[in-house]
Amino acid sequence: MAYLTPDKTAELNGVTVKEYLLTRHNPNRIAMPTISMEGKIIGVTVHNTDWINVSPDTTPAEQYTRATRNGNMNDVRVHYYVDNKCAWQNLPLDLSGWHAADGSGSGNRKTIAIECIMSSAYNADDRASEDNCARLAAALLKQYGLGIEHLYTHTHWLNVRDGRKGSTDTLNTMYHSYKMCPAYILPHWAAFKAKVVGYLGEDTAAAEKPSAPAASAPDTATTSYRVRVTIDDLNIRTGPGTNYPTTGKFTGRGVFTIVETQGTWGRLKSGAGWISLGYTVKIG
Repeated sequence: MAYLTPDKTAELNGVTVKEYLLTRHNPNRIAMPTISMEGKIIGVTVHNTDWINVSPDTTPAEQYTRATRNGNMNDVRVHYYVDNKCAWQNLPLDLSGWHAADGSGSGNRKTIAIECIMSSAYNADDRASEDNCARLAAALLKQYGLGIEHLYTHTHWLNVRDGRKGSTDTLNTMYHSYKMCPAYILPHWAAFKAKVVGYLGEDTAAAEKPSAPAASAPDTATTSYRVRVTIDDLNIRTGPGTNYPTTGKFTGRGVFTIVETQGTWGRLKSGAGWISLGYTVKIG
């Protein structure tokens, strides 16, 4: 089987990026976007697409790029496909994509699209794909002088398209009957954002609020409740945010009691520390 050969390969924030622009390689004359985004980019939009098994000679991101080139991805055109090994760039960054289902709206016309290839298993490969996505998103935001508030979900643009109102993150995570995307990242969106902030090298407070006296922390709750941890290796930290060091221990899957919350972080009843609630499900 003939695999694609990238025109160039570079390292971007720890991610191997293989450039294969479909504007340059289009032997099947598939339809391509034509609207320039030069000087108009307002952010990065994150998507999920399903994991596929491929031979050891290639990666899922190359396979998706090849499928697009061959006309097998319908009218989806994105800037990057990202997997656990690398990213493949399909479109130049100054060209709009077809990815947000908002027609000529700002999602398609003003944001860079990343398709993160994952599965519902959320195994080691999935987490590696997600990490590469976070690294790439951070690099792109930094390249355009944008902060974490310019990180969007596909669902954000569906909600904007339909006239819904709210903050960026309200629209990022608000239920939409057509599609909740990125499907595998949305359940822990706050934790993903915190990871992007970390790779941006900014003050983590942009995504997570650090400890503060109760009088100035209206988002602090002290009512206890139970949560079920949904991953095997959830870090326990000394405080409520990724700016606090880990304790070197993990919760493992199971049910835990939270006795205090700050933002999207919860303090364990055992006294072991704090965990990100983005990787948990509240059960009472």
